[in-house]
Amino acid sequence: MSNHLKSVLIGSVVVGALVTSCGNDDEGLSAVEFRDQASAIICEGDQEIGAALGQVFGGGEPTPEQLEDALATIISGSRGQADEIDALAAPSDMEADVDALLAEWRSATSAAEAQGLGFFESDDDPW
Repeated sequence: MSNHLKSVLIGSVVVGALVTSCGNDDEGLSAVEFRDQASAIICEGDQEIGAALGQVFGGGEPTPEQLEDALATIISGSRGQADEIDALAAPSDMEADVDALLAEWRSATSAAEAQGLGFFESDDDPW
């Protein structure tokens, strides 16, 4: 399980790295503002996912229902983060890169969802 959680968090770090390397835009958010807001979204979402997973995997062997809840938390958290970052309206010079990254992020989230509970047993991590 820890490999999957690490991959979710790595995906979040990739977004942070992308937005820190981009320039400024005269309209809307600046690159710094975008980066700061995206980072806050990522941190908050990762804390929520981590807390939920800690409850499931912090003790004995989780039940199938607990695993389903954990997977639902990962999927909804990942989708929510992507949607919130998308809603920020990236500066125009970052827009194509952010759109491409968000498309990959959403694809990975869908792949994880398609794995079902096998997500926790497989080394085939979509992120």
